[in-house]
Amino acid sequence: MTRKEMLEKLKAGEDPLDLSIEKWRDIVEHLNKISSFEEFDKEIEMGAYNCALCETYFDGSCIKCPIKIITGKAECQGTPYEDFTKAYMAEDLEGMRKAAIAEVEFLKSLRKILKNRKIDKLEII
Repeated sequence: MTRKEMLEKLKAGEDPLDLSIEKWRDIVEHLNKISSFEEFDKEIEMGAYNCALCETYFDGSCIKCPIKIITGKAECQGTPYEDFTKAYMAEDLEGMRKAAIAEVEFLKSLRKILKNRKIDKLEII
């Protein structure tokens, strides 16, 4: 999902967490189709610039972001996203694949945790 697509979906009222899961599923699918780092489409993963959660909840501290609420850490620290970034910087395609899959599972787990806490919709800034 590109930034433009993400913004359109947010404007239409789609859930930011669901959009982040969709983005990372797209990344996993893309990574599984390519055979070299050079083929990676950087437009589908542009960090905070292409993250529905960041777009919705970033206020300088991530205080209302579900990732911060659950992990207690800002800027996706301690999540599979950090592993993805390290693998990307090392041009490690297999590491990127593993981290992207882990990121999807991590984001899906957030949905379950929020539901268990009876938090259906987080307050949007």
